[in-house]
This record gives sequence, C-alpha cells and structure tokens, in this order.
Amino acid sequence: MEPTPPITLRDFVEDGELGLEVVVGGDLGRPVSWVHVTELLDPAPYMGGGELILSAGVWSSRGGRGDVFVGGLVRGGAVALGWGLLYGDERVPENVVRACRSAGLPLLAVPVRTPFIAVGRWFFERLQEHREAALRETVARSERLVRAISALPGGVRGILQELRGMLGREVRIAEAAGAADPGWSSFPVDAGGSRRGSLLVEGTELSPRDLTTVRQALPLLGFVISYERELREAELRLAGELIEAVLSRRSRFAAGRLGAYGLDPEGAFFGAAVLGEGAGPEAARRALAAAGLRAVAASWRGAVYAAVQPGDVTSPEVAARTLAAAFGSGAAVGVGGRGAGVEGLRRSLIQARQAAGLARMRRPPEGYVVHERAESHALLLALQDEEVLAAFRDSLLGPLEAYDAAHGTSLLETLGEFLASGGRWQDTARRLHIHVNTLRHRLARCEELTGRSLSSMDDRVDLYLALRAGEGGSRSGRP
Repeated sequence: MEPTPPITLRDFVEDGELGLEVVVGGDLGRPVSWVHVTELLDPAPYMGGGELILSAGVWSSRGGRGDVFVGGLVRGGAVALGWGLLYGDERVPENVVRACRSAGLPLLAVPVRTPFIAVGRWFFERLQEHREAALRETVARSERLVRAISALPGGVRGILQELRGMLGREVRIAEAAGAADPGWSSFPVDAGGSRRGSLLVEGTELSPRDLTTVRQALPLLGFVISYERELREAELRLAGELIEAVLSRRSRFAAGRLGAYGLDPEGAFFGAAVLGEGAGPEAARRALAAAGLRAVAASWRGAVYAAVQPGDVTSPEVAARTLAAAFGSGAAVGVGGRGAGVEGLRRSLIQARQAAGLARMRRPPEGYVVHERAESHALLLALQDEEVLAAFRDSLLGPLEAYDAAHGTSLLETLGEFLASGGRWQDTARRLHIHVNTLRHRLARCEELTGRSLSSMDDRVDLYLALRAGEGGSRSGRP
C-alpha cells in the first residue's frame, strides 16, 4: 500500500474543533507519528520519536522542573508539547514556556473544553481517513493496471501505456536484468523460473507515490510477460507441427491446422524460407503481417519457414523483399512459386528452401532469391553440401588454379569464358582478345591438367558446374 500522507502539527492547529493555541511557535509542518499522554518527568526512554506529547503538569506537583521535563521530550524526539489547561482563566506555566522556547520545541495550549482523549481520537480518525484514501487509490490503480491487460493495446503494451499515464514519464521493458541507462531507474521483473527482465522508468528520483505505482505494476508485468511468452512458445510449437505436416504430406492434418490459423486450406499459397543465425519465426511473422500478408511461421530443420497466403495480386517477391528487409544482410531469403492447397504449399516450401540455399551461396545484393527466377543448375548446386561442392570443384579445377598461380597464366579464366560462350571458339577468342590458336593451346593445356575432354558433353557439364560451384553463381561463368 502507498505510504500514508503525514498528519502535521498544522493540521491540529488549523482544526477549529480542537481549539489548540500556539504558545511557542516552530515548524508546524513536521509530521506527527502519534499522540501520547504522559506525566513522567523523563518520558524519553518510552518514546519512539515524532510524538505530540500531551501533559497537564502532574509531574510538577512531585517536584519536577519544567526544563528537565522539556529536555526529556527533546531527547525522545517529540514534535511538540500540548499543555492541558484545567481552568478557564489558566495559562501555561511560564517556566514551561521558557523551557520550550529555549529548546526550540513548539508548545500548544489545549483548552479546557478539549480533553486529551479528544485530541487522540481526532488524530486516529484522520490517520484512518488518510490510510483509507491511500488504500482506495492503490486499489483504483490496481484495477486500472488489470483492465489495461485486456483493453487495447492489451498485454504488456497495455500495462506500459497505463504506467506512462500514471507516472507522467516514459517506461519500457528490458529483456535482461541489470543496471539502467543513465537517467533511468531500473526495477527487476520476475517472469518465472530463471527469466529475468527489467522495468526501466525515466528519471532517477521517483516520489513515494510513483515508487508505489511501479511496485504495483511489477508482479502484473511478470505474470503477463510469462503468459505471453508461454503463449508464443505454444503457437510456435503448433506452427512447427503445421510446417512439418505440410512437408511430410500429412495433408488432412495440415489442412485442419491451416484452418485453425484462419487460412484457407484450398486457397493460394507460397512458401518462404530464411537461413541465418538471426532469423526467428516470430520476427518473420510480424514482418509479413506488417506487409499485409497472412502467414504462419516456424523453425524447422535449421531454417525458418513461412506459409504465406497472399492477396489476389501479391507476388512472391513482395514476401521476399519484406523478409530480406526484416533480417538484413545476415540472412538468406528464398521464396517459392505460387501454389494451390496443401500440396501446392508443400512444393512452394521446398522451392523456397532451395532458393534460400542459392541466396546464401550467391549473396545477391537484394538478399533474396525467388525460385521461379533462378536457373535450375544453380538451385541444384544450392541443395548440395558445401564441403562436397568444394571437394568436387578442387578435384577438377585445383590443377588449373595451381598452374595459373605458378606460371602467371589465365587457364581458369579461359576455360570459364569458353564454356560460358557455349563452346564458340571465335567468340571466346574475341572476348579474351587473343588469337584462336592461342585459345586452342590454352584449352589443350586445360584438358591435359584436368584429364577431361572439352569435346565430351559430360566433361563440359562437370567443368561448368565446378566453375559455378566456386563462383557463388556469377552469371558469366568467369572465376
């Protein structure tokens, strides 16, 4: 509960019902912790500090001195002394007035009409009113925070939005617990188990009321963060089961799951795949949704797959550009062709994985490859293991590379130009700016070093694929 607002000496004095009169002034804004009646000459050992002490001077009849009594009140931390008048024309004894003035202790005269019990009851009632008001405010804040969970925008975002309004300052969630940025206060959020985060609040000095508001919000934030995280994990598991069902031809199950996600199982689809350490299914789904595409995304066998249901005029390239922009240069994106129903989606997902492999090998500047625009041999190479491709290339072209390095020749370039031209001697010689006889001599040396014949179509294909495997897919065939 929020700290109770203090009741001050001024509150006592300004309430005409009590009729208290200031005899010795001082700081009337000091808070009063309690009202206590005592006739002990030295009450200090029994005081906790902050009390308004009430006395009628009975201790003086036992030989007590005013300066000793007041000195004890000061040592005990009294806020003020209230002197009870017993007769109508009575005044506070002068020795008590002098002692209070000397000690700097405020002195109030309590009129005959106001018994000490009335002063104590007045304080207790005000204290209860303050506490009830604080409790009502605390409950009202809790209700607002709870309503924010289900009201738009809802969830964690809803709580943060409500907190901004309550505190009048910026707030945000940090995934990891730890120190806040300069100028921010950090409060740990327990989201269950080992999951820890932080609520960051703008400013380093928060009022008691603001601190209470923040502490009210922390357990709600922890609960909602945990709930939303578990919900996302469950959704990702279900999405993974859908992608697996599509690719493994469990068509009936896949159709039902697509319907559960609000997608038409018999409608048009295209698949997307993303390769890269920074790729995640939730980020893929959000990016596609922001582009107006309905999609289900999941991680499966080292890639992020998305089943996308486009609009009537949406092309696969829209999804490709969207995902490439979302994940940046660290990811390779591939998108398959448009297909109908679960089987069409399956083909498109397979094509998307092939295209993503080609994008990872080629590293195109746009960051993606659309399957229907890629060459068949390039997709075939993209499906192969990189180590296998490297061994295949080295076994064929390694001797040429070694010879070029040792003799300063350009056999590898010559071979690439010849194969890229379709085996046309004059065209190749013109592009290399050499005589045809020089070209024949170079290619004869290539055949000698590789053990392959350029008159054999099979050998030409092997050499061309070896060149493409090592080039990252340049269109010209040049190494």
